Amino acid sequence: MRIPFIIFIFLSFFHSPAFAGDDNRPNLVLILARDLTRGHLECYGGNHPSPNIDRLAKEGVRYETAWRMPDENLSKKTLFSGRYPSHHEKAPSLSALLEKSGYQSGGMNIDLEKSLSFLAQAQGSQPFFMIHFVGSEGAKVDHQVGKLLSAIEKNEFKENTLVMLTSEGGSGKAKTDFEVRVPFIVRAPFLVRQGRVSKDLVDFTDILPTFLSLAKIANTDALKSDGKSMVPSLTGSDDPFEKRNWICSESGGFRMVRDWQHILDTEGNFHDLRSDPRQAKEVSPLDKQAPGRRTRLQMMLDRFL
Repeated sequence: MRIPFIIFIFLSFFHSPAFAGDDNRPNLVLILARDLTRGHLECYGGNHPSPNIDRLAKEGVRYETAWRMPDENLSKKTLFSGRYPSHHEKAPSLSALLEKSGYQSGGMNIDLEKSLSFLAQAQGSQPFFMIHFVGSEGAKVDHQVGKLLSAIEKNEFKENTLVMLTSEGGSGKAKTDFEVRVPFIVRAPFLVRQGRVSKDLVDFTDILPTFLSLAKIANTDALKSDGKSMVPSLTGSDDPFEKRNWICSESGGFRMVRDWQHILDTEGNFHDLRSDPRQAKEVSPLDKQAPGRRTRLQMMLDRFL
């Protein structure tokens, strides 16, 4: 599998203090699957066995509503920059920021043996990050997740290691909630002591600020991240101001936004996802809340103009 994009590294304006001696910041492991759907996983109601991913969900937080970008390349760029595609100007990447702050880099691997080798050799006195890419077949993803979890636990890194699993999508364009909603599971024992299902809204712009927050790297104005740290969500905060109240997915001139119930796109399609999850019919004129919700979502869309 190729990784067909360039990560831009511009660090001249970013300064981070060096961390000397024992550094107890958490390890960060991101597992990014290609075209893995919720239907592949038993923990999301799928019919395919996924025991290792199910265990990850039982020990962490499984998000019900998480959005990627409409295609895999945009998903990657958004993940690494923390910005929506229309804001993809040259920016420091997540990997560069973590390395600059003193993290050991396990690289971005599509080779399972390379990832396992890194985990076996990682030094416990210095935090590490690693990104592992894996193909779309559900059984293959689950097998590799199991191997990675075993390596983390064997080296006694589990309690101080965040493992995030999600899917970048596939090569086709996606224009509905159903098409861009992906599996999104986070296990972080230092934040979450037992499994939980969350209805909080998250999208791919939130990954960078979450990792920066855990790595104690200031999310400065120079980074211009569009996302929000998921740490309050992971810890179970009830404060709505600490979490997302809308999410976005965009490609080219098309974009869509949703809140907990409604979705609106730049082509004027407006739907109630609770009663119409496949976006097949217009919102009922009897829904008295709909006009206000539509106006609010339109304000979110207009932010990109």
